[in-house]
Amino acid sequence: LQLQGSHLISGSNDNTLRIWDFDKGKCIQVLHGHAGTVVCVAADNKRILSGSDGAIKVWDLAAALNAGSSSDSVCIKTIKEHKDWVWAMQFDDFQFISGSYDGTLVIRSFLDPTSPFPEI
Repeated sequence: LQLQGSHLISGSNDNTLRIWDFDKGKCIQVLHGHAGTVVCVAADNKRILSGSDGAIKVWDLAAALNAGSSSDSVCIKTIKEHKDWVWAMQFDDFQFISGSYDGTLVIRSFLDPTSPFPEI
């Protein structure tokens, strides 16, 4: 779970993320794309990162808050950096770090042009 402003973002064992209007207690968006249970979520005012079965997805938060957006238009990038479940992640404006059940940590820069993530 991740609280971002008045929105709560949850990962689920149905392989989706859900964005909830916290004040209304209502789901406003369901994001599809993971192949396994979404076990970790992190967000800021621009992005959502989610982790699953070795995959990390980066989502555009502004697009996700638009109820008419499709998951394909909201997902910016999918990265397979780990060989097992991604259990933890954190990020700031410059980089992210993820930890996996495979015993590895991955650190990537958002600012490096060779990084797999576009700057939002």
